[in-house]
Amino acid sequence: MLDFRITTFLKLCETRSYTKTAKLLDITQPSVTQHIKYLQKKYGCKLFTYESKTLQLTREGEYLRRQAESMMRMSEKVAADLARMNAPQLTLRFGCPAEIGAGAVSRIVSQMLAEDPELRIELHVGTGAQLLEEVEHGRLDFVLTDKQSAPSTLGSTALARVRFQGYADPKTAEEVYGLSLKRLVRERLLLGAQGAQDRRVLGILLEKRGLGFDDFRERMLVDAPAAQQELAAAGRGLLFTYETALQEGAPRLQQLYISDLSEERPLVFLYRKDNLSLEQLKAFFERFKALWTQPDAAGTK
Repeated sequence: MLDFRITTFLKLCETRSYTKTAKLLDITQPSVTQHIKYLQKKYGCKLFTYESKTLQLTREGEYLRRQAESMMRMSEKVAADLARMNAPQLTLRFGCPAEIGAGAVSRIVSQMLAEDPELRIELHVGTGAQLLEEVEHGRLDFVLTDKQSAPSTLGSTALARVRFQGYADPKTAEEVYGLSLKRLVRERLLLGAQGAQDRRVLGILLEKRGLGFDDFRERMLVDAPAAQQELAAAGRGLLFTYETALQEGAPRLQQLYISDLSEERPLVFLYRKDNLSLEQLKAFFERFKALWTQPDAAGTK
């Protein structure tokens, strides 16, 4: 259990106001002051200072903030782990980025549930960045993600390689066939949300060719894969994503044959190495991979 005064300290770091902190924590302002004085005395250093009438963290205060946030996350994880240990049956918490293909994943999970009615699973959909953060903090057990550098606290299990490429309506695809990247940027680009895996990968591929999102004549933010595909199919822009993300029964899209912006990408499961359910996770990964590799199981051709 963390010292309750650490909670006050972290909230003051966030608000930079004794008055706002007291209101948010439903305590008096003098109590906030006493909590900070206690911590400063305990650690033998000043945690805050005023600069131009604005409350600022000292170097020591910034260090304590980072450590306190880490301790807070660990405290939350311990509480969650203890609750799960006392649960009658384990529930696996699975994070699936929408941009990789929630439809493909849900079809496989459905088959696993049909095979094993006792399986308990939660399927959380969001952007890759959001879900990875949830795994790091212990709020999810694992996430399916495009392979990337990850903290040393996380382990990984390879799933498969999937094609990342561009898509457009048939007319646009024919018009841009064989065009150089310099010409392609005259088109409208449909971009996923910040933190989306497909947006990150496209940025990397463009950067390798000395280009960026801003080089396109127009960028349109569309944070839902289904909406991206509808717009691309209607000739409203170019879409770059994973083949597994294409919605079953979605409007007809045609592949863009642009080798510089097309490649196979590795998908992996990322999980905390200290997860209490590693045996169950690995059994799940093994069965999921077996189903994924069956013809058309993941919605790929």
